[in-house]
Amino acid sequence: MKIETATNNQFQLDDEVLKISRICLAVFFTFISFGILAPVEELGFYDPKWIRILHSALTLFFFVGSYFSKLVRIYIQPIMIVFFYTMSAHSLILLYWNSLYVGYLIGMILVISCIGTSFFDRKWLVSYLSFVTSAGILIGIYTEKPLVDLPLYLSSIITPALVSYLTLNIRLSSVEKLRDSETQLKRFHDRISYDLEMAKETQTNLIANDWPKLKNTNIYTFFRSFDEVGGDSVSYIQRSDGRVSIFFADVSGHGIASAMVSAMAILAFKIHATINEKPSACLRSIHDDLQNLVPNNHISAAVIFLDVENRSIEYSIAGHPQFLFQSKDGDVKFLEGNGTLIVSYLPPMLGDYQYQLEAGDRILLYSDGMIEIFDENEDMYGEEHLVKTVKIHSDKKGNEFLNVIYEDVLAFSAKKISDDMSMLLIEIT
Repeated sequence: MKIETATNNQFQLDDEVLKISRICLAVFFTFISFGILAPVEELGFYDPKWIRILHSALTLFFFVGSYFSKLVRIYIQPIMIVFFYTMSAHSLILLYWNSLYVGYLIGMILVISCIGTSFFDRKWLVSYLSFVTSAGILIGIYTEKPLVDLPLYLSSIITPALVSYLTLNIRLSSVEKLRDSETQLKRFHDRISYDLEMAKETQTNLIANDWPKLKNTNIYTFFRSFDEVGGDSVSYIQRSDGRVSIFFADVSGHGIASAMVSAMAILAFKIHATINEKPSACLRSIHDDLQNLVPNNHISAAVIFLDVENRSIEYSIAGHPQFLFQSKDGDVKFLEGNGTLIVSYLPPMLGDYQYQLEAGDRILLYSDGMIEIFDENEDMYGEEHLVKTVKIHSDKKGNEFLNVIYEDVLAFSAKKISDDMSMLLIEIT
């Protein structure tokens, strides 16, 4: 039950409260209706039939109205208060008129018992119980020739009143505990939301979007995370020898933990990409730095040393998909190169590769989230589909090219993704 903090210990009306009110109205209607059929005159009791008919009709009216009338639902609490008072007054009067007859005493007990599960404010309950028990005791004392022993009658009035009060106290205690739990949950949620916002800001720094103006080269990146934050990262640093070192990595898993590992990997890359002469040595150094710090995540990665003057690349691949190369003539192929994951239990097996580029060529790097995605028939998008998409849209350039690939992947999977999706495009001009 949804309960909002309140200073007066009042329950917030909701579906559960409405259900309780309907049950009480149904019980009242049933009890009064049976009274209409009872041969009270033959038994010598005074119980005007028109009062019972009117009372049962009003009860039925508000019971039905609780389903079809918004106004009744809004004011169901005061309506129920009036019903409890009128039912109690009716029962007390009948008890007095009919010498504490046990049938009317049962009705009184029924009303008092229902009140503990139906009232939503301690002050209302105390005032009601004070009225009912006081009036009931006085009626018991001043009734002549009672049909029930006075001690039994008084215990029948006082006991359900105490039970109703205890029932409400238990409910209020449960509500207070629920309020405390909700407060703590809200604080936890706010803290997690804040951490996620901070992680999202960090994530924006893990994917390089502002690339320097390079001679003969344009570089573009694309990223969509599976969760609030992801484990993919793209970074670069300019070396003292004039080459640009590019890092493309995919950390296993999702969320904040993967983003933290990505940030650590980027820091290690920026340290080692300037001092190592080979891309594979850079990847090994990242592996050595993080292996003991990151026990549960492995990384697939690639490091590229881009020579913009000579239009050439030297690269190393660690468990990452092969680079997709498209020549200026539109031919598409995968560049050679493979290697094992870094930051795993086994030492990585890595190699260095080189490729000479020409004006009009381009290279596409992508995370496995771009190809390991499935349609409704559980068919995977795969590398062959990616190659076809690249060929179809070979006339497009830069960010437009990356966006059409992403849209094609989404269309294939009916917009259902299962991993972070990132791409890096290097275009030679």
